[in-house]
Amino acid sequence: MRSSAKMVSSAAALIMTVTLLSGCGGNNANTGGGNNTATNQGTNANGVGTTNNSASAADGNYVPEKDLNLKVWYTWADTAPTKGATEDVVTPEIQKITKVNFTPKDIIVNNGVTGLERLNMYLATGDLPQVMYAQRSSSADIIKKLVEAEKVWNLDDYLAKYAPNVLKRVTKDAWDSTKIGGKIYGIPSDVAANTTNAPELKGTTFEKNLSGSGAWQLVVRDDILKAYDPSAKSVAELSDALKKNGKLTYDDVKVNMKTPDDLMNFFQKSKDMNMKTANGKNVIPFDMWTQGWWIGPWSQAWGFAGGSGGPVWDDEKSSLYWAPATEDYKDYLKWLHTAYQNKLMDQETFTMSDDQRTSKLNNGQYAVTHFWQDINALNDTLKKNGEKFQYRLIQAPANTIADSPQFDFQDPRGGNFIMISKSVSEEDLKQILNWIDFQYSEEGETLMAWGPESAGLWEEKDGKRKFKDPALDQNALLGTQTDKDLVYYGLSGGNVNQIDLGRLIYTHDTIRGYKSVYETPKNVDNPFGEEWNAITQATVRPIKMDLTGMFINQVPEWGKLTGEDGVIGCMKNEWAKAIVADNDADFEKYYEAGMKRLKDLGLDKAMTDLTKLVTDYQTSVGK
Repeated sequence: MRSSAKMVSSAAALIMTVTLLSGCGGNNANTGGGNNTATNQGTNANGVGTTNNSASAADGNYVPEKDLNLKVWYTWADTAPTKGATEDVVTPEIQKITKVNFTPKDIIVNNGVTGLERLNMYLATGDLPQVMYAQRSSSADIIKKLVEAEKVWNLDDYLAKYAPNVLKRVTKDAWDSTKIGGKIYGIPSDVAANTTNAPELKGTTFEKNLSGSGAWQLVVRDDILKAYDPSAKSVAELSDALKKNGKLTYDDVKVNMKTPDDLMNFFQKSKDMNMKTANGKNVIPFDMWTQGWWIGPWSQAWGFAGGSGGPVWDDEKSSLYWAPATEDYKDYLKWLHTAYQNKLMDQETFTMSDDQRTSKLNNGQYAVTHFWQDINALNDTLKKNGEKFQYRLIQAPANTIADSPQFDFQDPRGGNFIMISKSVSEEDLKQILNWIDFQYSEEGETLMAWGPESAGLWEEKDGKRKFKDPALDQNALLGTQTDKDLVYYGLSGGNVNQIDLGRLIYTHDTIRGYKSVYETPKNVDNPFGEEWNAITQATVRPIKMDLTGMFINQVPEWGKLTGEDGVIGCMKNEWAKAIVADNDADFEKYYEAGMKRLKDLGLDKAMTDLTKLVTDYQTSVGK
């Protein structure tokens, strides 16, 4: 399991990218799975009960009999993976169990031609590779052509028997969103399955994973928080609770602050305290991200979830929703404008450099900031400076947006889509499915995380497993660099894409994390990570699948609307001016100028075209 601090840092980087560019949600927690070999019942994409057996024997009967050498075409890649493992202890074991031989050298790429051009070459020669690894977003035309030409297997009649773990681990929404003509032609991966939208997964490793991001969180100076809400615990008190109980509960971390109005009141009270830093600077109530990036942390904190940057599909209302184009978002900008007018927001927000802002943080000059930064390091700096206060997490006050609580939106397209060519026989199809299924099984995940026992990398005492090499163990837990790291041995969880290891599974929640049967020791002196866990696990937002990810690249206007020319441009220009405007009339003027920017880039056409693509798709799959 990664340390909580590392997890938060990784999550922040991912959230920033996703929020700004696509609006997709995702689950970024990687929690231990261990050797759970219990049989669990689930429901597959077609409603058939399945058993979570090891895929080496799939349904308990299938056992591969012959060796199969495999070639896989990555339809979207121009160059082959170059990293790979130095001393791969995993691939030979997968080959032994599944009898499928596949390494990074067996990956086929496009080498200077487009994916569609290479497909046409294959169709002309009748020599398709056995497996095609496509992307739903960039390879939609390839997928469509392969299906229409009847060159890939329909998997409906084979998954329950030969890939039961795949059926269990991919959510029904993900299957439904990737069906073509109501049929399954490919396996969607890169989908964060979870117990919120797939309750049948209870009892598998997924119950140990956070089922989606919790309520958005803010970072507050504990001394100022304590003055505002005496019942709120300081970092020292949280540390004492953690030492005493071994964990923090939601009751430990909760505060009396529920809405943006409450937060504004907190800003005002912190200003009225007239506090100074150790170097005589005034404490500023409200820190916003500089240089335009504040679109993410503060729109989320105010109440928007996955829709703050990219368009999302509201399945309940059968309509497209893009936060920046709504009156709700105007209300949010007006809230920021009020904070600026009342000198509750840093008046240098839009002019200072990141270094200047960092200096203010390190001096404890902000009452409230956000968690897109290393709070542990910040608290350590404050300790070294002799400060008595620390920064701690609170659940961010949130609005109800668009008549309902906001959701985390999850892109169901499966960024990658695994199809099996009809150039292979039915028997080879079964063996390939069994090979993929093994990578989705508990047995497969445990193997890929630890390596086989024969490799001698780990030991197990009293039911707890750890790597024998302390440096490798720290690399797995904390990302500490070492020459012989996870990647060196071909283990999952290292700083390398799964495709560089020649594996098709690439999910957010499963083998990318350290699949440990014990937890990282708690940092009781700086319990920030446990604050994160307590708030997140107690305030999980429901997750909805967002269908726009499958089609957004087919609407050229969206690339501009969600990029530097569009909403980010608004943030840095017109809407920044609206926030710092001297009066409400100027706020309206600059707000409308930003909306004009978006309309001139084709907002109305983009909404119409994307809505049609989604509704046509839903009709095609019978939704």
